[in-house]
Amino acid sequence: MLNICLCDDNINILEYYTSKINKLLEVNNYAFRIETYTSGESLIFELEEDPNKFNIIIIDIIMKNINGIETTKILRKYGYNGSIIFLTSSKEFALESFSVEPINYILKDDSDNKFNKTFLKAANDTYKSSNKSIVVSCKPRSKIINLNTIIYMESLNKKVILHKISGELDEINCIFKDIYEKVKEYGFIRCHKSFIVNSKYVQSFNKLECILQKNIIIPIGRKYSKEFRTTFLENELDNIII
Repeated sequence: MLNICLCDDNINILEYYTSKINKLLEVNNYAFRIETYTSGESLIFELEEDPNKFNIIIIDIIMKNINGIETTKILRKYGYNGSIIFLTSSKEFALESFSVEPINYILKDDSDNKFNKTFLKAANDTYKSSNKSIVVSCKPRSKIINLNTIIYMESLNKKVILHKISGELDEINCIFKDIYEKVKEYGFIRCHKSFIVNSKYVQSFNKLECILQKNIIIPIGRKYSKEFRTTFLENELDNIII
């Protein structure tokens, strides 16, 4: 089930894109639910306790009081890790909007094809990511791990500690190198002899460290620095829609 949010202070725009998305998803056989909001404040209030209620947020930038960019910055700080698509009538905020890593920035009078392509990619990526689970063989029994919930992995005292976006920890008995081989195809990158990070939670990095959501700082080992940068940028390029 796709959970979609539309946020715009113009009722006509909400009705137009609700109808458009309904038709688009029905034709492509998606199960979905759409909720609409008329202000950034109401959306922030709704998601304060459950930031990942929606898989996709489609939001106007120019709104009264708090704008769409500031709204999504707050939601990212809350821990929202879904897709963001900006709809706006102005190109003025294009550069600033990318601070929250949207999948695209679309003018309201732009061609339908660009919106359709962007939205269907977000829907498809959501379905793919919802199935990111692996089975890890470890003692005393094997574990099923939902990779979407893992922000980074740490090797500590011959065990692997799984750090979740919720702040919870899980512990498994396995070889660090072996688990990396299982997870690297899902966007995980080894950045240090003792750390593997989930690239979708990386907000910035330099040669010495990367910063994840919730301001978590992870060191980057000299041996891994070049590969980390190359792999991360390759993953980012795969997600860009032109």
